[in-house]
Parts: sequence; C-alpha cells; structure tokens
Amino acid sequence: MKIKTALLSAVAGIALMSGAQADVDPSDTVSIVVPYGPGGGFDRAVRGFAPYFSEALGGANVITENIPGAGGQRGSTEVSRSEPDGLTLGIFNLPGFALPAILGEEVGYDLRELSWIGRLESDDYVLIVAADSDIQTLDDLIAVDDLIITSTGYGSTVLAALQITASELGLAEKDPIYLSGYGGTTDAIVGLIRGDGQVSMAPVSSVTPYLESGDVRALAMSGNQSLFEGVPTFAEAGYPGLTPLNLQRSIAGPPGIDDATLAQLRSAFMDVVQNEEYLEYARSIGMNMSPMNGADTAADISSSFEFYERFTTSLQNPN
Repeated sequence: MKIKTALLSAVAGIALMSGAQADVDPSDTVSIVVPYGPGGGFDRAVRGFAPYFSEALGGANVITENIPGAGGQRGSTEVSRSEPDGLTLGIFNLPGFALPAILGEEVGYDLRELSWIGRLESDDYVLIVAADSDIQTLDDLIAVDDLIITSTGYGSTVLAALQITASELGLAEKDPIYLSGYGGTTDAIVGLIRGDGQVSMAPVSSVTPYLESGDVRALAMSGNQSLFEGVPTFAEAGYPGLTPLNLQRSIAGPPGIDDATLAQLRSAFMDVVQNEEYLEYARSIGMNMSPMNGADTAADISSSFEFYERFTTSLQNPN
C-alpha cells in the first residue's frame, strides 16, 4: 500500500511539474499564422478552428494572423523563427511547403524540425477528364500520344501531383504539355471542361462539385479507398505507388517547444477535432476533415518527404 501511494504521489508530482512548465495559460494570446491573405481555404480553416482552440486552452485568446508573401514562405518562416513558447503557431500545407526545399530552393524553415500540433485535413487527389472525353480508363490515357494537361503553375501542389502521376503512369516519357497558365485549381478544371487539354487532377474537395454536376469524369484517385462509385484507386488500377499522394493541412509551432507545452497544445487540438459542434462547422465550409494527433503528424511529415523526394527529377519546371 505504501509503495502504491508513493507511486501515485510521484505521478501526481510529475503532472504538476508538467503543468507548471506549460507556457500557455488563459491570460495569453496565441497567434495562428496563415501564410496567405484573408478569405482563402487556409484562412477559413484557421478562423473556424480558433474559437474552439481557445476554449480547449482554458480561454486563452487565439487570433488569426495573415502573413502573405513569397508563396507562403514569409509566414512559414515567421512561425519557424518565433520563440518556442507555444504562443505562435501556423497552418502548413503538404506537399506545398515541402516542395521548395525538395526542389533545392533556400527556405527559412524545415517542416521536419517544426513542433507538430496535429493535422486537420487530408484531401486525396482525383485524376479527371471532361465528361465528353473519349478517354474512359487509365489505359486509354496512357495510349494518348500528344497529351495536354491543364494545371496550376510551377511549384503548386496540383502540378506536383500531376507530374508524379505522369511519372508513375509512364506519361512523362511522352513529354506531355502542361498548360499551366491558370489562376487556381478551379480555373484549371474549367479549362479541362472547355477542351484546353485532355486530363487534369485536383483534390477531392475541389473536384467533387464538377463530378456531381456531370461536367467531368474520374479515372482514378489516390488514397486507400475510393470515394466515388465505379472509380478505382490507383492501387486497384495497378499503380500502388500513387496511394500516398494527397494534400494536407496541419498546425505546427516553431522547433523546440518544450514537452509540457507541446503536450498541452496537442491535447487542446485533439479536444477540438473531437468536438461534434466544430466538426459540423468544418464540414459546412467544405473542409475534408481527417484529424491526426501531433506525434503521428510529425511521423507522417517525415515519410511524406521521403515519398516526394523520390520524384525530385520529375518535379522540375516542365515549361
């Protein structure tokens, strides 16, 4: 009995020590940096998350801070170089924020060194053609000799996904044309429907409205399970190497946040993503919620780097 009591006292003591070390308390202001301007998907995701995160942190003031510039690198660098006190966090997109480093550019952050709080979203990719296209299957696509692909520009996640897919399907050997002068994913899809090219690719959340309207058809999608009837995963179609291809949005802080504070932030994060009221809100604004805890997110970031680094040659500027 004395041993059991002593053990319980020791555990309680550790808990109290951890609580004392944690930097975030109800009187603090926690800033979540969005590395783009107001109004976009990242901004909406953080603004919806902030009040629930505040509640989970015991009432700390959680604000959204937009720091656009350099394709998101300015805000990301700001987070990475901030004090590791748990009061400055940011939202990061993978592979978007990994691509510059993978392509040899100098950036002011290393995703693998950040203190990961957790993942909010994960969006698989869908390979699409216009509804009236003669291309019915991946084999039909592979047989096309003069291929034009509608896409967003160099350095974008959609172009990276398309280049990786082209490499795995053997299309890169045919030197396809990447028509990439579109302002965003939606514009590239509209270009495909208009007939600018024969094929494109987009995250599930972006392409679903066009699939439902019948303007495009899906040939295959990444991930472990298809979300659309009659549409195979790449693995089911014989290309398992494309299974990990996805778009993720996750929350992280600078390197070096102490264990107690990191545990506090991660616990608050998990409280939010298990809150049914928050999940209902997230779905209402079109978020494709796929929560992951901080430790697993950190491990997933490392494995994702390994995946994308396999395609470094394929990811060079095609134009």
